[in-house]
Amino acid sequence: MKLEEKELKAALQQFENLIIELPDKRESIPEFKSFITAFLRTKTTAISLPIGDVMAIIKHKKPLVFSVMRSEYSKNIMINVVTHMDIEYSHAYRRLNELRRLLGIIKRF
Repeated sequence: MKLEEKELKAALQQFENLIIELPDKRESIPEFKSFITAFLRTKTTAISLPIGDVMAIIKHKKPLVFSVMRSEYSKNIMINVVTHMDIEYSHAYRRLNELRRLLGIIKRF
C-alpha cells in the first residue's frame, strides 16, 4: 500500500532535513518553531497528522531546542500543547519510519 499525501511527504522531508542539518542550539529554534507551525497546517486525507511523533523525535534528537521552545513559548497555546505531548521515542520513531515508507521517503536518520 502506498499513500498519496504530497503535502505530508514534503513536510516530513523538510523535517528530516532540519533534524539532520540544524544543530541542537538556540539559533535553530526559530526554524523548528516555523516548521511546527507550518506542519500543523498540513492537509492530509487518508491519515492523521503525526505531530506527536514529530515532537517525540525533536525531544529526543534536539533536547535543547525542545526544552527551550517548551519554556520560552509556553504562552503560545499551539507550541505549549505540542511540547506537552508525551509519546515514547521508540514508538514514534517506528511509526514515523513506517509512514515515511508508505509515502516513499528514503530513511536518512
